[in-house]
Amino acid sequence: MNKDVIYIEPEDDITDIISKLKSSKEKVVALVPPKNIGILRSAVNTKLIARAAKQSEKVAVVVTADTSLTKLAVNAGLPIAKTLQSRPKLSEEFEPEDLANSAEPISIDERKLDNKPAKKPVEEIEAPDEPEEPESAPKTAKTEKKPAKKAPDDEFNSSDLEKKDKKKSKKGKKGIPDFDKYRKFIVIGVIAGILLIVFLIWAILFAPAATIAVKIRTTANNFSEGITLTTDQNSEDTENGVFYLETQEEKKENSVEFTATGKKDVGEKATGSLYVSATLTISQQSISIPKGASFTYGGYTYYADNASSLVQEGSSCSQVSAFENTCKASATISVTAAENGEEYNIGAQSSGWTSSVSGLTSIYNQSAFTGGSSKTVTYVQQSDVDEAQSKLEDSSEEYSKEQLIEAFGDDIMVIEASYTEETGKVTSSPAVGKEVEDGEKAKLTITSTYTIYGVEKSKINEFITKKTEEGLADDQKLYETGDPFIERFTGSNGSFTGRLKSTTQTGPKVTEEDVLEKVKGKKVGEVQTLLRSINGVSSVDVDTSFFWVNSVPDDANKIKIEITMEE
Repeated sequence: MNKDVIYIEPEDDITDIISKLKSSKEKVVALVPPKNIGILRSAVNTKLIARAAKQSEKVAVVVTADTSLTKLAVNAGLPIAKTLQSRPKLSEEFEPEDLANSAEPISIDERKLDNKPAKKPVEEIEAPDEPEEPESAPKTAKTEKKPAKKAPDDEFNSSDLEKKDKKKSKKGKKGIPDFDKYRKFIVIGVIAGILLIVFLIWAILFAPAATIAVKIRTTANNFSEGITLTTDQNSEDTENGVFYLETQEEKKENSVEFTATGKKDVGEKATGSLYVSATLTISQQSISIPKGASFTYGGYTYYADNASSLVQEGSSCSQVSAFENTCKASATISVTAAENGEEYNIGAQSSGWTSSVSGLTSIYNQSAFTGGSSKTVTYVQQSDVDEAQSKLEDSSEEYSKEQLIEAFGDDIMVIEASYTEETGKVTSSPAVGKEVEDGEKAKLTITSTYTIYGVEKSKINEFITKKTEEGLADDQKLYETGDPFIERFTGSNGSFTGRLKSTTQTGPKVTEEDVLEKVKGKKVGEVQTLLRSINGVSSVDVDTSFFWVNSVPDDANKIKIEITMEE
């Protein structure tokens, strides 16, 4: 049967002992008092323990060789054992001479402890449900000589004593500790101690650092200077305000499709020959027919292809009066229809013709006119090209400008006023007046050159700094050059002028070196007082590296100075 061993400490009172007894999970509980314990030298207390054991249905065995304590335990009805390995005796087993001849009290602290289990097993201590009949002395002796074998968990052995004896008595002697069991804790303690020492060295010598933020009151000033800009790098002279222009240029072929709206007939015109004649007088020997003279038949007009003259026929003259003779004159001329169309292919007509030439008496065509045809096509008009070009320029200008600005990067101050777009040759395919195939679109192509200029920001800032500091007093300082820009940018052929403008910030001269010399090794409060006394300083903030650091280090490498302008 398993049993529990309770070591009674000198400072325990009767309630502690009863509490430990009741809280034990084992049926049999061995109570081991220390030497000269006073709490159990009371008949009332031993009876209270016996009653608590009975109420909790446990067997409380008092392990002691003390005569007085043995008597009190026997009177209370508690089993007694001289050692943890001894067989317990009930009150009925004790004879008067046993109590009288008891050995001197044996303290738990005076026993020899080892880690070996008991060589001889002891009788199992069981809690009888009812009191048993007392055994005779010889039988008891026989039982002690031949103890029954028990499982290791049921023995009172020296290892159990070691487990409990490690508790230190505040008033009595200390037990012998098992250093093997505490080796891990010792190593951890040593490591923790070393880490603590390292941390303290680091915290005191290396960790301290400080950041000091100083704000300065400044004044805004308008900066304005005329400058020259050039695309010839050899002509640059920044000290005298001549700056080299960085150039971003892009040639782009932009195109757009458009719908041609022109309509025309590209058929053929009818052609033929006309025979014309007239009667001439002696005074009027010929009639001239100019090129382009018109001849009309049935509403269809034809024009003379070449100039011609009607010449008198040799024997055709006759006298019409005493004073005048008439002669017949004729000519054959080629004509072309005024417009395209098959309707101008008329047959031979002997009459019905009229002409813009006066004096003709006869006009007819001996053969039919031929070749006239009609075909309407779409062609490109100039207005189509103009409209497509306007759309192309509107869609491409802003895009190209943004691309050029981004190409400069952050180190260049872009002069947006310098942006130019030169439109090159405009090409239409098909060309103006040419036919566009059915279902197809014409295409307009423009080659344009986009250009924009910029100047290096560092050079501009150097120029502004130099010009501004020339007008400052010795105790003043330029803190910010602002955001420079160029106005009135004009010029051509690589030579330009403009006006450089900005808003600068100036104020009292407070340098990092001045601040550093004043703060090294000083307390935080002292640093703030010293720096605020400087002319122009509006506020001071000291931020230390850790909460335990309350002074600025002596090492300048561990001090960071930030001088900013008051907003």
